[in-house]
Amino acid sequence: MFSRKSIILFSWLLGICFIWCLGKTDCVFAGQQYMIKVATVAPEGSTWIKQLRKLDKGIRKKSGGRLGLRVYAGGIAGDELDVLKKIRIGQIHCAAFSGVGFGQVLPMVRVLDLPFLFRNDEETDLVHRKMRPLFADAFRKRGFELISWAEVGNAHLFSKKPVRKVKDLSGLKVWAWSGDPIAKETFSAMGVNPIPLAITDVTTALNTGMIDTVYAPPLGALALQWHTSMNYMTALPLAHSTGAILISSKYFKKLPCDLSDILITSFQSAVKELTLILREQTRESVRLIRESGLSITPVPIGSDLDEFYSVHDRVARKLTCKIYPKEVLDRVYVILKRQ
Repeated sequence: MFSRKSIILFSWLLGICFIWCLGKTDCVFAGQQYMIKVATVAPEGSTWIKQLRKLDKGIRKKSGGRLGLRVYAGGIAGDELDVLKKIRIGQIHCAAFSGVGFGQVLPMVRVLDLPFLFRNDEETDLVHRKMRPLFADAFRKRGFELISWAEVGNAHLFSKKPVRKVKDLSGLKVWAWSGDPIAKETFSAMGVNPIPLAITDVTTALNTGMIDTVYAPPLGALALQWHTSMNYMTALPLAHSTGAILISSKYFKKLPCDLSDILITSFQSAVKELTLILREQTRESVRLIRESGLSITPVPIGSDLDEFYSVHDRVARKLTCKIYPKEVLDRVYVILKRQ
């Protein structure tokens, strides 16, 4: 039989061990590593990927190695619609989406991708800033956190033949991103029946002659080498391509508060820096594209320009209540002082 003194001593030691184990458990939990799988169609070596790699190093340093990014570049995880499916089943946690991708989550955000909506960077930045709270709340209700808007840039037309007027598109084999109602409606309003393809199939389609006209930011066209199959680029942007960094709310909630704060602040700072870099590189890309032999068709004037802008009105009306509520479009117009 144990003496009363032995039992007390044993209980005391057991209590100490229990408390010590709790402390070790907390310590292990505090040191748990979180590796966020991030997907993007941006090609390896592009400014986007370089900035993500830099962001990863910064996040690892700030978090003491507890948080990091595993980047899947160049569409290796699939097209944006494939990535979206993988996020929903937990294979991917986060992605840099263009409107085609995040429009599947929250269609009304596609109002930002309407053709000929923005006339300059200041208008774009203003609308993004003013509309962010509304869209962030709506994304959260759909199971995603809007970490940050992400610059994709103004999309321009690249073609074999010059496009100076809307009617010049007639007869061209125009690509439209598969699953993108904005692109489909835009080209339909221009009298074109576009050829829908995944972005990963565009290069092959250009090489085989299946298509002869595409749209992309100059930097993207240069990185993907689409410009090598073309003769002309329009100076007038077709639309501003809005991007967004989205992360699964389910995964985001698993992050300790200090790590989620590091993730958000680091991403927003990196994207802000990236936007400035991309806008400067866009100007450089246009110069390189011109030097490669492409002709830049100037911005139309007079009735020719009005005809392009009228495409916006037709597309905006057609898609109201189908993709976005009228109130959302009206709010954008109020911010732009177009009413």
